[in-house]
Order: sequence, then C-alpha cells, then structure tokens
Amino acid sequence: MSDLQKPQSWQNCDNDIKDFVSDLVSKLEEELSGNLVGIYLHGSLAMGSYYRPKSDIDLIVVVAGKLNASARKSVAETIARHAELKPTTGNIELSIVLAETAETIPVPVPFEVHYSTEWHDKILAGETDYTKEQTDIDLQSHFAYVVQKGIVLQGKPINEVFGEIDWQTFMDGVIDDFNWIVADEHILETPFYGILNICRVLQLLTENNQQVHSKDEGGEWALRNLPEQHHNIIKQALEAYRSSRQVDESRRRTNGETWDKEMLLALRDYASR
Repeated sequence: MSDLQKPQSWQNCDNDIKDFVSDLVSKLEEELSGNLVGIYLHGSLAMGSYYRPKSDIDLIVVVAGKLNASARKSVAETIARHAELKPTTGNIELSIVLAETAETIPVPVPFEVHYSTEWHDKILAGETDYTKEQTDIDLQSHFAYVVQKGIVLQGKPINEVFGEIDWQTFMDGVIDDFNWIVADEHILETPFYGILNICRVLQLLTENNQQVHSKDEGGEWALRNLPEQHHNIIKQALEAYRSSRQVDESRRRTNGETWDKEMLLALRDYASR
C-alpha cells in the first residue's frame, strides 16, 4: 500500500520526536537531580519498529531513593505538561521506579510515579493520590524489554541497574495481558493492537527462546506460521499499524477502519486453544 511508512528507531527518528524526548530527559534531570540513576528507552522506538501515527514512547526512569508525595506530584505534573507538547498522536508511557526495584524486580512491581494517556487528566486536575504505594504487573515485561532491547538516554548502563529477568515471571505478565485480549469480545475494542499482541505472544510461546519481540516481528512471524485463514486479518493489522494515515486518539485503536467481526473472533478462538 502506498501509505505504508518505514519504521523508525531512536537513531534515525524524526527530529521533532528526538527533540521531544531529549527535552523530557532534560526536565527529568532537573526535577530528580542527584536522585536520578538513569533514563531508559524501550518499546518500539528502541526496537526499530516505531510508526509515527500509532506508536507510543516508552520510558523507564530509575531513582536511587524514594520520592515523597510532593516530589511525586511535581515530576508527574512536569511529565503531563510536557506530554501536551507531543508532536504525534501517540503519547508517553513512563514509570519511575527505585533502583532497588530495578535490581531485584519484586512481584508485583512497585512504582513511584506512572504517566500514560489514561493518567493525564487526573494528574493535571490534582486527582492523584501521591501518598499511596502502587504496583503495576506490566512493569515485569517492560523491564525485560529494557534489559534485552533498551537504550540508555541518561545515566548508568542497563546491566548495572537492572537485575536478571525471571522468564516465567515475565511470561506470567504477558499471559495475563493475552488472557484479557482473548476474553469475551475485547479484541473488537482494539483490533490491530489486539491482533499483533496475540501474534507476539504465540511467537513467544512457540519459539520459547527467552527473546522478546516487537509487534512487527510478531505479525510477520504469524504470517509465516499461522493458518492461512487468519492471514488477511493479520495483514490488515500490520498495514494499520504501519500506515502513515493520521487519526485522532479516539480512532487510534481501529485506525478509523472497519474490521471483520467474524475474522477477529476466529483469530481469538484459534489463539485461545
């Protein structure tokens, strides 16, 4: 298709994206000062599968010591205000964790601050309780992506900060997300992300080599390995993910397209077996 675009990586991404991330790094350095251990890029932009209209920018920030409620509030608001300058539809997804957490990777994984699209309005409206200790099961998989594919934006090398990933713990988190996608009709809510995540999980389970994969890699693997009856919907998912078509946040999950319900549910049923 003519509107497909090449994926970007941190090394070759558009200047406005690099500037946006670099400016955020500078603001975090100023906010966290001597407490900052490092800032690490992971996900699609680190793995060379970043598509400007669709992808988020994934970051893990590591600090030496706990942040008090006032510091948590200040840094969360700094991130949220910076996110409003984003040059793309995709947003920042960022967690701040303790160095001890990054090294030992407890389960569930606690965090000091989290920012994503879902948190944005609550943070700026002052509706977040910064005294509460919180955990996030997804951080297990995020750490694995940092360890295997991450990029240091500031601070110490990854192998000096992050501990050894327990693969079974990583897979437990992946399967938890997978189970949500294939439950009920959830795949209809987020078609191409759901499809490509299903493909990526099936690749992980089949290859069983303790190597993480991008959505792109999962989709391409599925076209080589899944029954042909599912290829058309997988191709549509890959084309939607790679499309240069600009869509607003409300239509990002569907790329503003119509999706065949029967084909989506057939892939769900196949993956559930």
